[in-house]
Amino acid sequence: MKRLLVVDDDPSILETLVDVLTAKGYEVLTADQADGALSLLRRQAFDLVLLDYQMPGKNGFELYRELGATQEVPVLFVSGCSGAFSPATPGFADLWTGQFSLGRTDILYKPFSLSSLFEKVEALIGVEAPADGIR
Repeated sequence: MKRLLVVDDDPSILETLVDVLTAKGYEVLTADQADGALSLLRRQAFDLVLLDYQMPGKNGFELYRELGATQEVPVLFVSGCSGAFSPATPGFADLWTGQFSLGRTDILYKPFSLSSLFEKVEALIGVEAPADGIR
């Protein structure tokens, strides 16, 4: 079973993502801020991090840069801030030419459909087989 970490400061987003991703066959842990996420990432291995951009304290991009220095895990930014990622964002050009172009990072803008969510998750880490082995 693939393990995902969902990082978002909105409890309703966390609950929804946990429900739909668990139903899809993933093990899902959560953090509601960057420091809590970093603590989990230092203690456990994850197959994917779904990371909100706008959070109190460190934003998702700051956590991503810190995360990149500690381990290589695919990241799906889940953001309601479509202007957050642009050539003007400090560090974005390096991120784009590195992790995005390698298919290890992607962005999903809120609001999103569940099919878009599953499509991006599966593109980053593959399809999770159902527990009973039947599709």
